[in-house]
Amino acid sequence: MSKYEPLREHLARLRDVVWAAKLDEVEEILGANLPRSAREHRTWWANSGGNLVHQNAWLDAGWRVERTDLMRNVIVFRRLRIGGTVVSDGSARSDRVGKTPQRAAEKRLAKEMSALRQPATVTLRTEWSPLGDLHQTPCSSSTIPSGGGVLRFTTLKGDDLRTVIVASQSVQQVYRSIRMASKDLEGSDDLGFGQALFEKAGFDKAAPIECDVIKAGNAWLLTDGRGRKAALDDKSECKLVARLLYLQELQAGRKSALIQG
Repeated sequence: MSKYEPLREHLARLRDVVWAAKLDEVEEILGANLPRSAREHRTWWANSGGNLVHQNAWLDAGWRVERTDLMRNVIVFRRLRIGGTVVSDGSARSDRVGKTPQRAAEKRLAKEMSALRQPATVTLRTEWSPLGDLHQTPCSSSTIPSGGGVLRFTTLKGDDLRTVIVASQSVQQVYRSIRMASKDLEGSDDLGFGQALFEKAGFDKAAPIECDVIKAGNAWLLTDGRGRKAALDDKSECKLVARLLYLQELQAGRKSALIQG
């Protein structure tokens, strides 16, 4: 591996367009001292490439040296294009002639992967809408959405809160099934789901059970600060929101269950 490979990797990871680097900073990245000529001659920082291994380090990363200020020990790099291999003259290009398309694709992919492997933060922001006590809120209530959403049922078992998170493409249908199961009523094709929920959650049917819902427009998915409304009518995205809410319940120290409705 070239002595200057750490510099190439560092530049490939940068998201900035311009990087003004102190020579000491470059040496820290390399883990070695720069040659004397790098501190005394501007030509060392040219963009010729070819057989000059140190120049190929920034050219291969898609950068070029824009300005050198050796009096202040500063080198200014500028990105040419993201993820590309850029050369500045024929000698540099000739050094790359003969590379197979497969090799070029491998190199491009390796560079793209360095960006894909950067840490990412995915955040869920939600607003719960209360539906009230399961025993008191009728299935015909206008507050119960008919489309996709996430339900949360909460009860007390002793002094502890217990919750169940349910992802559903038909909130109204799931709510009806659970309400009927709580009253041991017959006459619904979906009664089995409600019964299964009570068995899995260990809820007491006679105890107060509060219900909340995340409906369309009340859930946002944010990745590194940029977000959009979650598509709760999409089955996979609704399940993702439900799973994140379930994990939130566990992190809050509550015993919970996750069910797909």
